Amino acid sequence: MAEIEQKFREVNHVELKARLLAVGVGEPTVHEEIDHYFNAPDRDFARTGEAFRLRRVGKQNYFTFKGPKQPGAVKIRSELEFPLGEGDEVAGWHLELLRLLGYREVAQVRKIRTSYRLAREPFEVHICLDEVEELGAFAEVEVLAPQEQAAKAAEVLGEVAEQLGLQQVEPRSYLSLLLAARAQSHLSTPKVVTTVRELRQALDEVRRQHLTIGFVPTMGALHEGHASLMQAARSRNDFVVVSIFVNPTQFGPNEDLARYPRPFEADVRVCAERGVDLIFHPSPEEMYPPGFRTYVEVTGIQDRFEGASRPGHFRGVATVVLKLFHQVRPDRAYFGQKDAQQVRVIQQMVRDLDVPIEIVVCPTVREADGLALSSRNRYLDAGQRANSVALFRALQTAQKMYHQGERDPEVLKRVMEQVIAGTDEAQLDYAAVIEVDSFEPAADLSRPVLLALAVRFGETRLIDNLLLG
Repeated sequence: MAEIEQKFREVNHVELKARLLAVGVGEPTVHEEIDHYFNAPDRDFARTGEAFRLRRVGKQNYFTFKGPKQPGAVKIRSELEFPLGEGDEVAGWHLELLRLLGYREVAQVRKIRTSYRLAREPFEVHICLDEVEELGAFAEVEVLAPQEQAAKAAEVLGEVAEQLGLQQVEPRSYLSLLLAARAQSHLSTPKVVTTVRELRQALDEVRRQHLTIGFVPTMGALHEGHASLMQAARSRNDFVVVSIFVNPTQFGPNEDLARYPRPFEADVRVCAERGVDLIFHPSPEEMYPPGFRTYVEVTGIQDRFEGASRPGHFRGVATVVLKLFHQVRPDRAYFGQKDAQQVRVIQQMVRDLDVPIEIVVCPTVREADGLALSSRNRYLDAGQRANSVALFRALQTAQKMYHQGERDPEVLKRVMEQVIAGTDEAQLDYAAVIEVDSFEPAADLSRPVLLALAVRFGETRLIDNLLLG
């Protein structure tokens, strides 16, 4: 089954109950729910977009697993829930079992839930009024439906929400909101260091305490995509480091190095809100002192697609990332799937050079209309911003054809090209179907592939991708 839901904040429960009675709901059920959320020993649910919990409703106990969210304004994801035995003792057994198996409890979410049911053929809509401990009042509208009916269920959900006057959509889960609120309550400005010597001194003390280090390398101009990497690092490590460095060696001679945004004070606030412990903010002279002559190249992978469009780009990326890895020496480093070729270059570099760091790849974060978040989105004017959703539309069109049985890479490539060609102001750099490991054009679709696009709107160049298989 698929869970189709939308959460709303800034809800007045008294007014909402009156509206519910007006549309003919029955008597509600009221109960306390305690959700114990866990992270798995074999993968990071904050990275994969999955969720696993033990839910307690009175004496009842349940395991619930939720799959990754599908892109779109309404949250759609697969859900599997099954009952356990009743009572506190049974709950305790299962909690202990998970801990012995290596599952780590992330947090407990406690709420009082008042649930109403509303029949909207062919679905039953659940409207839940939640008082969440530490967070306040919310409402959730939810439909459970077979996967093939998910789109229709999403339409029904939207109609019910509009009828009830629910407007302030909250895309984050209660777990994410709770972790953010707790980080905010303990908010302190991260320590900022600007030299390698200061960085190593600070991290030597962290290692003396045997703490794990998560690292998020960035060029600043931070947005929710970066914030999701910080949150993933925070959920799995004892100490989180973010680098903010606009790396000159990865910009070509006609690219936007001079105008690249550098809102450092705002970036520090984003880091503070996500519980970052240390910011490394070096100067170009600190990273590339006089006489610097050594560069890293990952041949083959670096030369195609983005590398062909931006000669020398990945040499600059690999060089600065390897320097940062040596300077920070993290246990894990976090990157976004949006920059898929960059991730693949770094994965290959780490493997080939025996760098003892786990590379964690986190899902692309998107606007409600599907546009992948990017620091360069701020360059778009209103018309370009409206047209930029064509990238995601092109990828989804090809993805849909794949799920309908199309297995010719050239057909998927052409359909992406056609969507971009039909979009005002869009200039296609490339559309490609790519082998995930080799980053060569895919000859067939028997193995996982990447749908990838690069498109210009005026002087702004945007990239996006989706995985298939």
